[in-house]
Amino acid sequence: MANVATQILFDKDIRNLQPKEKRYFKVVGNPKELLIFINPKGTKKFSLRIKENNNKSSFYELKEFREGIYNVTNARKDAIEMLKQFENGQDLRDNEKYKLKNLFNVYISQKQKHHLKESYVKKVVSSFQTYFADLLDKNVKIIKYSDLLNILNHIFEPDNLRKSKLVTIHNLIRHLENIFDLALKDRYIDHNPAYKLGKEFPSSKKFNQINDQDTRQPALIDEKDIKEFLKDLNQKEFSNTQIKRAIYLHILTANRPFNTTSIKWQYLDFEKKIWTIPANDMKTNIKHEIPLTDTMIKIFKEQEAYKINEYVFPSSNRFKHIDRNILQKIIRSLGYKNKWFSKVSLHGFRATFRTICSKNKTELLKLQISEEVIESILAHKESNEVKFAYERDKASLEQKYKLLVWYEEYLNNIETLKII
Repeated sequence: MANVATQILFDKDIRNLQPKEKRYFKVVGNPKELLIFINPKGTKKFSLRIKENNNKSSFYELKEFREGIYNVTNARKDAIEMLKQFENGQDLRDNEKYKLKNLFNVYISQKQKHHLKESYVKKVVSSFQTYFADLLDKNVKIIKYSDLLNILNHIFEPDNLRKSKLVTIHNLIRHLENIFDLALKDRYIDHNPAYKLGKEFPSSKKFNQINDQDTRQPALIDEKDIKEFLKDLNQKEFSNTQIKRAIYLHILTANRPFNTTSIKWQYLDFEKKIWTIPANDMKTNIKHEIPLTDTMIKIFKEQEAYKINEYVFPSSNRFKHIDRNILQKIIRSLGYKNKWFSKVSLHGFRATFRTICSKNKTELLKLQISEEVIESILAHKESNEVKFAYERDKASLEQKYKLLVWYEEYLNNIETLKII
């Protein structure tokens, strides 16, 4: 009878507890160690007060009181389970350490030591917190394979061929396996509940093959379409002309969208006519050098009038650059009734460049421009690990310059680019 409290609170009693100027607590009871803390802002959180061997009291947080989600009945169940663990000699501090959210934080902290891009880390954190919100406060010992499978099944959209989310699912599974491995290596759990979870879902490649889906970004490859698009771009009236310059620059350089929008003045050397993108700004983590044509330099010179921060294309926020989504929205809204919406994308201009080069391979070979030069412009990472280890550059700046000048002339012959 030691765990029976003289005072017992129910949901209605907790609902009526009013916040005060300072944080205070009330005994909930059954077990007597169960308390609830009421914070000045009105939040109410259950806690367990246990006397340790040194006769000092330690507090172990449970969850916040939320009617219909986590009530007194839930808190009593968790409290009794924790008391049983304590009686069996288990360190209750492990309940915090081995909560999914805390192991996830350890995992992310370790990942960041590999100098991952901040945008990537934010994406992982956001995705994990969104999909596994109901499991974050749970101890990994009680998370089952079926719990994870149920969540992932709700993410999978097999009927939406363009957005099946299989890439997201397999990325989440990979993260889960690594997170549970932290507890497994500590021998806190005896198996990884995410083990072989990926076998439950088809690969993205397999799924797309079965459903005959082309998931590549929309790109202009027909000369007639390219001409019509450039004509619409030339005729478009822009209230902010730097947006138009950014689009032209993006087309001419065949860059990745982020590298175009985030370019900094310090990356440019007009005397040497080189734009150098540092390794940490590149998807490949390899420095990329782009020789500047006269047209590109003209774009940059025009942009000097907008110089308010370190970025060539600043946003209305004085400390940031323009968002690539703005460029995407504009190119898809060109022409009559958004005719380019499903035909064009920012990333697709890399495919436009690659396709045009492939179709004109004979002419390029006459100019001594090889496949390696084309790949160098696109800044693709060498798939052959041995070759990558020894090859430091695929092409010279002179060769890349020659190719970019040829490409610019090719586009101008289709439809003159009206740089402003």
